[in-house]
Amino acid sequence: MIPAAFIADYNIWHPSAPQGLTIAAFIYIFAILEYINYFHIQLSYDNRSDINSLKQTKRFKQASLSKDFKRLKNLIAEAGIFGEHNEHT
Repeated sequence: MIPAAFIADYNIWHPSAPQGLTIAAFIYIFAILEYINYFHIQLSYDNRSDINSLKQTKRFKQASLSKDFKRLKNLIAEAGIFGEHNEHT
């Protein structure tokens, strides 16, 4: 909704600006939202149970990739793969 509002407002107040600039701004904002959605918090909820869960908890879910990276970081730390005190060397 925010990108659409941004584009509408921009077109109203700056109608002489090139259309390519507006499209580029929309793509840039969309890319930022997708980055947040994939790597930090889940912004898209596509079924009723997810929406109900969001209403009940009033918190966004942690993104799946964020969970995976956290698990990987913990596994690496437990195994001491990149640590200075690796017992296998």
